[in-house]
Amino acid sequence: MTRHRFIPRLFAGLLAAALLAGCGEQLPDLVQLPANKPAALHIKGVSVLDVESGRLTANRDVIVIGDTIAAIAPAGAAEVPPGAQEIDGSGATLLPGLIDMHSHLGNASAPRWAGELPDPPRNMQAYLYCGVTTVFDAGGLAPRIFRLRDDAVAGKLLGPRIYAAGPIFTAKGGHPAAVLQVFAPWWIRWYLIPRYTRQLETPEQARLAVREVAGMGADAIKLAVDRIPEQTPRLQREIIDAVVNEARALKLRSVAHIGTVQDAIDAADAGVALWVHGVYKERIPDEQIARLAAYRIPMVPTIGVFEGYALLGRGPRVPSKLERETQRAEVLAAFDSVPQSEDMDYFRAYLENLHAQRQNWRDNVRRLHAAGVTILAGSDTQSGVFPGAGLHRELLLLQESGLTPAEVIRAATLDAARYLAGGEALKFGAVREGLQADLLLVEGNPLQDLRALENIRQVIKGGVPLQRRALNAGG
Repeated sequence: MTRHRFIPRLFAGLLAAALLAGCGEQLPDLVQLPANKPAALHIKGVSVLDVESGRLTANRDVIVIGDTIAAIAPAGAAEVPPGAQEIDGSGATLLPGLIDMHSHLGNASAPRWAGELPDPPRNMQAYLYCGVTTVFDAGGLAPRIFRLRDDAVAGKLLGPRIYAAGPIFTAKGGHPAAVLQVFAPWWIRWYLIPRYTRQLETPEQARLAVREVAGMGADAIKLAVDRIPEQTPRLQREIIDAVVNEARALKLRSVAHIGTVQDAIDAADAGVALWVHGVYKERIPDEQIARLAAYRIPMVPTIGVFEGYALLGRGPRVPSKLERETQRAEVLAAFDSVPQSEDMDYFRAYLENLHAQRQNWRDNVRRLHAAGVTILAGSDTQSGVFPGAGLHRELLLLQESGLTPAEVIRAATLDAARYLAGGEALKFGAVREGLQADLLLVEGNPLQDLRALENIRQVIKGGVPLQRRALNAGG
């Protein structure tokens, strides 16, 4: 059995069942709101992580009033509002809620043959369970993804704060349209492709499409400046320019899916604001590192998704703690047994190159980070990348790529929040007085061991401590 046979079905499964989103098996909630929302919180005797400096200050009391951090003071020195709910912070670290800068809320994370349908509301719960309080959805069905975002704001759905790009702008027959055209079942292909992509052949088409998606309420415009697999078309530079310029005229930033150095350069020269993958198809030549750094564009490497595809079929996939707590055991085990019927010739060369480039991904991130490129954390939720838990895997891979634990945490908090703020005043992303009380309380010290981030004592969203229950909590 070749390890590649399942890949076409995986790529199709990322999106092909999205039409049926929310129709899967009913599972118990992972998170719930408390019966009575507290007016104030007193987090007592906790170590507070300043994500900007990377310093930990022990034995602090943190007061939250409503949805805002009202005070941070030495233990016993803060004025505690009458009736405030007390949360024990002893032996724990308080940091901002995590931010995933490459989410796809409408995707299923199981392999296609597991029969798992996408369930966006449950994905939203899984993010919160894992301490992820904000996500950037870098490609989703329109207008559904914008309704999910608005329902979360209105309190109709419990989930993280959502920023959403909507459809992915690509070449005619480019990624991801090519994969869907080849592998998605005919009965859903007609629905899926025009809602998930905008396929462009001319600059005028590009400008019109940007105006259309902007009118839906997009927070950004996403371009696929990459070939998956290599035989597919790629956006031409004049069309990339048209998309970015039209978006800028509408006060929207553009973000680019890249794979090679040339992809990164073409996107940067056009004026994109964010690379939402790293250079993963090749080692960046040493002489190009300074050129890429000079653009001053943040990068979301998404090492984990490529690592997962590169290693599938080469040994058992070991679930993480948070994956075991948020996903059914049979779904996690499904990756270890690939049906013989799964064929993969279409992706063979692409997958072989992924495996060959594994060390180069890490090396590229290390050298770009050392040259001053801001690294942001994102998981690229899809088959094999589970909502919330996937970000925690990515954080460990960023550490493998040369970032310190403090730098990794900053990539998933303050720096991501600053990017999302777009030059406006910061509203979340740090434990500071006056900021939104999106907070994560974890056992131990994540500066000493990043895995402490998985040992969650409490998730607080907008000043409300959530009730968390692991999927396997009953046995």
